[in-house]
Amino acid sequence: MTNLKPSILNIGAGKIKPLWLDSLETYFLVNLDPMYSPPGSLKNRGAIEEKHCFWNHSKLQTEEVFCNESWENFLPKYLYYFDKIVIYRFLEHVPMVKVPFFIYLLSECLNVKDPVDVIVPNYEKLASRVLKEDPFSPSFEAENILTTTELLNEPYDPHASIWTPKRAKYFFELEGRFEVKGVIEDYEFKGRDIYMWFFAEKIK
Repeated sequence: MTNLKPSILNIGAGKIKPLWLDSLETYFLVNLDPMYSPPGSLKNRGAIEEKHCFWNHSKLQTEEVFCNESWENFLPKYLYYFDKIVIYRFLEHVPMVKVPFFIYLLSECLNVKDPVDVIVPNYEKLASRVLKEDPFSPSFEAENILTTTELLNEPYDPHASIWTPKRAKYFFELEGRFEVKGVIEDYEFKGRDIYMWFFAEKIK
């Protein structure tokens, strides 16, 4: 993360900001999440592109905007490149059949050597929880809430793809667009220890 004045796309952002945001001098941050409700602070794609264009020529101050478009609408149409893309607790919501297209669109929004920063449930850890659990244990109900939520989530916003360290490498490197540079297989995030954290760098 050497660029101290980057433009950043934060996909499925909710209230979560990039973990390294405080280390930057200035930045242009687009938080993208269709779950945002429509107060006046939300920007449409055109307004964000205007701000991005102006920021590209100055980079003198920090800009942060929020947009409630879906990734399917936003990524193919956005006019400018980002220096970094952040995907925390969202990749598992991308349907498996759309994963290759999603990764392709990520690559189209970055220049070569730019990174994608991903935190996603590690299904190896979740599988281990299921195999080791004891439904008759006093702690089962509390453990089951975490396991079931991270495996399935709620019906209105389901988890739709499975991720492990090997799957991350396979799918991100499948078409030669990215190289997975590092994976932390056992990562605790927001009080839950079932995640992995990995970085993929665009290579073409």
